[in-house]
Amino acid sequence: MIRAEAFTFAYPTRDEPALTDLSFEIDDGEVLGVVGPVEGGKTTLAMALASFAPQNTGGSTEGSLTVAGRDPREATDNTVAMVFEDYSAQLTQVHVIDEVIAPLVNRGVSRSAAIERARGLLDDVRLGDVEETKFTWELSGGQQQRLAIAAALATDPEVMIFDTATDMLDPEGRDDVANLIASLKGDKTLVVTENDPDALVGIADQLLVLEGGEQIAFGPADDLLRDIDLLEGIGVAPPVCTRIAREIGLSGSPLTPGEFLTALETHDSDLPQSDSGSESASAESAGFGEPLIGTDGMEHDGAVEGETASELGEPLLRADDVWYQYSSESVAVEDVAFSVREGEVHAVIGGNGAGKTTFTKLLVGLFEPDEGRMHVNGESTDGRTAREIAESVGIALQNPDEQLSEQTVEQEIRFPLEKRRYERRGLLGLSKRERYDEAFIEERVSEVCDIVGISEDILREDPMFLPRGVRRQVTMATALAPDPDVLVLDEPVAGVDATARRHVTRAIERLRSQGKGIVVIDHDMDFVCEIADTVTVLNEGSVAVQGPTHEVFAADNWEWLASHYMRPPRAAQLARRVGVDALTADEFIAAFGPKLEVSQ
Repeated sequence: MIRAEAFTFAYPTRDEPALTDLSFEIDDGEVLGVVGPVEGGKTTLAMALASFAPQNTGGSTEGSLTVAGRDPREATDNTVAMVFEDYSAQLTQVHVIDEVIAPLVNRGVSRSAAIERARGLLDDVRLGDVEETKFTWELSGGQQQRLAIAAALATDPEVMIFDTATDMLDPEGRDDVANLIASLKGDKTLVVTENDPDALVGIADQLLVLEGGEQIAFGPADDLLRDIDLLEGIGVAPPVCTRIAREIGLSGSPLTPGEFLTALETHDSDLPQSDSGSESASAESAGFGEPLIGTDGMEHDGAVEGETASELGEPLLRADDVWYQYSSESVAVEDVAFSVREGEVHAVIGGNGAGKTTFTKLLVGLFEPDEGRMHVNGESTDGRTAREIAESVGIALQNPDEQLSEQTVEQEIRFPLEKRRYERRGLLGLSKRERYDEAFIEERVSEVCDIVGISEDILREDPMFLPRGVRRQVTMATALAPDPDVLVLDEPVAGVDATARRHVTRAIERLRSQGKGIVVIDHDMDFVCEIADTVTVLNEGSVAVQGPTHEVFAADNWEWLASHYMRPPRAAQLARRVGVDALTADEFIAAFGPKLEVSQ
């Protein structure tokens, strides 16, 4: 179905090829997984297979490439559908239902049949409860991504390409897409590019490993996903079970919890196995109690309970019973109480459409609450502009392209400082005083680049032509430039590789140590539990649960979290299977390693 022989592609604006000498074959009905670091060539390969490169991008090619018996460089009716990494770029219709109806009608399906089929596809991607006539731009980022998947499926392609198509989805949404891919397997040929190899476990038949556009490895996915040295060598995090097994000295390279348990048994350990049976088989099958901190018992002043409260400083940012609605019939945020303190990392999580992004825009003054009040450093934000608030509360938006406006990375980071370089003074503001001189601006740009991990060699690059993950780092640096007290990060690790993820984590730790408040909105529960002190779960715009991270993700809350589209971290699920109390991989290794050593 797909064959590449010494295929090379170069963009017209770049001297070096984006893809070099790729050679692989995929049979009809197989799933090809593609992994690699940012700028590894994953998206370029996806675009080449889907006829976008070089037909739309321009550029030159060498070698051969065929998809479904046709050369995608020449095909005009190529039956390939692609779900883009930049999901919003492929939405073309005004209303939700029309986005899925349009490709069906274009295929000759009658209007009435197209409507019925479109509704079924929206159900398949968990958008069936969204109003059909809702504007597509009113959807959350994750909902837009689901819609793009439904529209792609409507074309009934022979080959379906998912280009990091789950990064913006909530945990249940990722499971939905995994199940969808599994259901299509054998019926359609699938190409799935991923930053997270765990997402390919049990799904991919073959794995293509790319770095710098070059083919590092190609072969059975089951074998290559176990190769920790291969993956880590190119900056890709190995599957969680495999990494933990190596760290604790367990022989073998298990990919799944089941394989991990088998490896434990063959390790001839004397560890108790009582918790690895039916009681802890999975979050879905086990019986769990009610949430520890629910709506009825929540502290509405945003106070943090437990030991965490005594370790944190004064509130830097506070929301008092805030409401916001887009229209008289659409309430996006309802009666939310929230605070973040000095040195605190507070995560805001919830399913797609829960109100997270709207709430973040309230935090930074991009939206003004209809009811309730926001406070920054103890003072109300009433009457203050978003630009004024940004000096105290910075934000890196979910979609970095909404913030980028300058021609180079350096100009982008300098921009907020240049705009504040002079301070108006006097009764009429006719005089001005220089706040930042050139030396200060240059030093500050260097500081924030160091904090977020931006290398000097991209400072002259146009940020819009950088990979999405790098664009996120640029907007994070821009938000930090004015040295705010609070930094709001909306999906900071979506679309980034393991190296960039480490940069983000280190940046958060450095800012925490400086006494900054950090608000993180993310769907990656592994990341949330690694960095967050406290968690707020939003559901339909309201606070459903709020408290210290280890309490919110306590095992007796898992069933409730699952009902709100959340999943515990993978490491926590594995830990429970073997009777260890841990949320993260590092906690698992610290708790379980000594037990394994004693048993040997």
